[in-house]
Amino acid sequence: MSDARYAIAVRDELWAHGVLLESRFEHGSAIFANGAIDAVDDFDAALAEACDEEMARLRAAVASLADARIRAVARAASDGERSATLTITVRGVSIVTTPAAAARDTAMLRALVAREPEEELRESLPIVWRNGSAAVLLHEAHGHPAEHVGAGFSPSGPAEAGPYIWLRVEDISPLGAANLLAGERPLAMRRASFRDVPLPRMTTLIARQDGAPFDVPERHVEVHLVSGGAYDPLTDVVTVNVSIANLDGARLAPFTLSTPRDRIVLLGASGEPVRYPGVVCSREGQELVVGSFAPVMITAPL
Repeated sequence: MSDARYAIAVRDELWAHGVLLESRFEHGSAIFANGAIDAVDDFDAALAEACDEEMARLRAAVASLADARIRAVARAASDGERSATLTITVRGVSIVTTPAAAARDTAMLRALVAREPEEELRESLPIVWRNGSAAVLLHEAHGHPAEHVGAGFSPSGPAEAGPYIWLRVEDISPLGAANLLAGERPLAMRRASFRDVPLPRMTTLIARQDGAPFDVPERHVEVHLVSGGAYDPLTDVVTVNVSIANLDGARLAPFTLSTPRDRIVLLGASGEPVRYPGVVCSREGQELVVGSFAPVMITAPL
């Protein structure tokens, strides 16, 4: 590993109904070499200023969302990273967005949570993943397995059993693109803080289709938002927690899908990749935002 210095400044604020409840500021630097981290609580004035510039953008967005619970996180690092993200929660359902997209994403969230659940999902049906939500399924089913390549894990599953020639799933980072369907490891080494070990982590997952079939089954579940997901490298099981979904026009109560990767069958896709608002990825205790884009996709019952 490189012994280059890595420094970061992070400001993290929690707001509710327009009131600031908590504010934290973390700053420091580290050298990671030979499997060890030498970290110190080091103040970098330039990074702190960049971080505060990002937080100013976040606070401007918070001011227009006084009816929600919001976590605002601004980051600036010596590797060039500058980011500003908002986790917005309305009626117990959360999305992750940016200052530029906050108004649009929050309007969508309010519209989706306005309806109360009307029934439970009692049968296994094909699923149409709308609003870019298929990116979360692909994140868990192909992104995380690819991250484990070289760490005693070999990817296997639906892409290897029968490649989808109409689908391409890549992780895009400043270092280049990795083909996740082929098990290529993400190129970026990311970390949540200066005290953490840098790991191969996804930066932005983008799924694209070219000439895919798109025959929507007459009876199907429509997924709009998910509340989280997981991948277990020991069992090869993918889990997705669905928060907003419909069946025959009725709103479904939240439910969980859990299945081995090799049982995930992609039936088709349509359109250009859509940005999905809401992927905060946790691995080895490190939470990082991963950009996520996918077309409308169809899967067989899970």
